[in-house]
Amino acid sequence: KQWYQRRVAITAGGQIAGQMFEIGTKQAKEAFSFYGKIDILRPYFDVEPSDVQKRLVTALIPEKLTGTKPIVVSELYGPLMVVLTLIAVMLAGMKATGQTVQEGTLMGTAIGTCFGYWLGASTFFFGLAYFCDTKLSPVEVLSLSGYGLFGTLVCMGLSTLFVTTASNIFFYATWGVFGISSAFRMGYIFLERTAVRKQGLTIASLVAIIHLLFILYLKFVYHKTYEAAAKVTEDIHLAKG
Repeated sequence: KQWYQRRVAITAGGQIAGQMFEIGTKQAKEAFSFYGKIDILRPYFDVEPSDVQKRLVTALIPEKLTGTKPIVVSELYGPLMVVLTLIAVMLAGMKATGQTVQEGTLMGTAIGTCFGYWLGASTFFFGLAYFCDTKLSPVEVLSLSGYGLFGTLVCMGLSTLFVTTASNIFFYATWGVFGISSAFRMGYIFLERTAVRKQGLTIASLVAIIHLLFILYLKFVYHKTYEAAAKVTEDIHLAKG
């Protein structure tokens, strides 16, 4: 009887050990998979701050004016910082204009708008590039669109800092300088990377127009989007209450 009990205990212990081994193996595989994914993304975020500063300035200076060959980098750290800063500027701008802030709605709307445009526009631009045989990779389009948003950031930032009765005139001035220059640079790169000139002009025009329209949207229409989202959230809370 003791021998039988000992055998049962050994068998149960072996089963538990086997289960623990399987669980440990599974967790180890998940950990290696997670760190493997990080290693895949690491090259896109491994950049010196000085390089980011130079690329931000370059994003506002079209190579056509300097006579240099346009260079597109496969880097996402700078664009990500631009988008996050743009979100902060949008939040500050809404509060500066006296908009009623509802908890969570303002932040969520700003994040959704800025990241939604960056990812959505980049996807659309890459689709155009694919059909027009433009030599740009998805990461290069993401990087180009993200750095292009630096012109948007400058326009909205200056517009937020100088909120006056004549702020619209000031905004149009910054839009005409920083917005158009960043749009021109993006369009010029798409033009230079497209084999067929006619297709290049088409895609360059679309990219520049969409970029400029987004700046106008943030200035004149975004607050209406926030108000609509806030109203929907309020109605949901009232319905639950």
